[in-house]
Amino acid sequence: MHFKREEPFRFLFETPIVGTFSIAKYDNKEIDSKPGPLSVIDLSPKGIKIITPLDLPIFNHQIQLKISFYLNEKPIHITGLCVWKEKRHTEYLYGIEAFNDVEEQAILITELKTYAKKKRDTQ
Repeated sequence: MHFKREEPFRFLFETPIVGTFSIAKYDNKEIDSKPGPLSVIDLSPKGIKIITPLDLPIFNHQIQLKISFYLNEKPIHITGLCVWKEKRHTEYLYGIEAFNDVEEQAILITELKTYAKKKRDTQ
């Protein structure tokens, strides 16, 4: 199952950004899980694609994640719902629908533009 993106702005990272995630809700029940490793593959104001070695049962359960990483040395925290999963060798790709409000979306856009400009200037 793939989630089609029709957003005008989605940034694909050449080198994935390392971060962590924890499960915030499992079948709409709040839980506090241990953090797991992830890498951010791409990012938009409304969603994020991550890869992790952990296999989450998203087809049988509704799973909401708290994702944390740094972008431009600024901490970024995104909460969202796992909407698709794909196995890649020994890891799993996940598509996450973010629950960002308009202000959080604006911050992400600003940080992504700054990141892209820095990358362009160093090439």
